[in-house]
Amino acid sequence: MFTEYLFDQSAISDLVEQRKKALSTNRGLSDFLGFGLGVIAGRLKKDPTRYRDYGPYWWALKEALNRNGYNYGQQSDEEISNAYRGNTDAETLVMADEFRSMYLDTFLVHSNQFMLDANTGEMWTLLDSDMESMKLAQ
Repeated sequence: MFTEYLFDQSAISDLVEQRKKALSTNRGLSDFLGFGLGVIAGRLKKDPTRYRDYGPYWWALKEALNRNGYNYGQQSDEEISNAYRGNTDAETLVMADEFRSMYLDTFLVHSNQFMLDANTGEMWTLLDSDMESMKLAQ
């Protein structure tokens, strides 16, 4: 069904371990997930519409953020969230960050349309009204 922007699970697992080790070595921190989610929350505080940077990984990332003490609302897309998530919140965080890196290199900022299935060629639109309303409230 979804063919695009998927990551190799073993590569993501390796990246999680590499990033945990780097965080410990470079900053002396052991809470990889807490640190990473805090970085994302800081980005979103500056501009809530930058949730779009995480593309189809946004919904699973939002769930991870909400589970870990942040409150970004309840709107979700279960189908997309299930397709674009890791086996753990840490893996989801790394996948979302990897997508964001690619997004910033290839898309215009605030783009929110993505082709998730190359077989159909249809565009999928990411629109989270919870996050859009946070921008309006600023």
